[in-house]
Amino acid sequence: MKPILLPALALALAALGAASPGSASEEPPQRPPSLGVDATLVFLYYEDPERAQQFYGEVLGLELVVEQAFTHIYQISPTSFVGLVDEERGMHRASEAKAVTLSFITDEVDEWYEYLVSRGVPMRGPVRDSANHPTRNFVAYDPEGYYLEFETFLDDEENTLLLEALRRAGR
Repeated sequence: MKPILLPALALALAALGAASPGSASEEPPQRPPSLGVDATLVFLYYEDPERAQQFYGEVLGLELVVEQAFTHIYQISPTSFVGLVDEERGMHRASEAKAVTLSFITDEVDEWYEYLVSRGVPMRGPVRDSANHPTRNFVAYDPEGYYLEFETFLDDEENTLLLEALRRAGR
């Protein structure tokens, strides 16, 4: 199974009509039914886009679906994409501090960890069960330091709605 991006989970939860924490007594916002979302696409900005393309294509094995002059878009799941942008021509510039985490939800967390370690991908730490929330995860770094979080949501009451949304999404 291919991993999926975390923003796709928000869409799946919205489809369930799930309330956000602290809003159980509030009515969820209503939007016109004609205002849909078909997919999620996250853009990341690079000083060396060719190196990033090699990593996402060859190491992560993602499929390149759009090649533009300064953006390469890779498909992660049926409705999740990541765009790698050359900072010289994109809307933003690459920065030393990366305020983005790209999360991949997968049942094969341990297998991804072993595979990425075998490819020499730098890790923030070992694969583990989180002490803060019921997940098993690890964080790897892409070539310019973006956090790539690989995680699975454990069977726990705290994850009930999320796990239901994942099942409905076909996972």
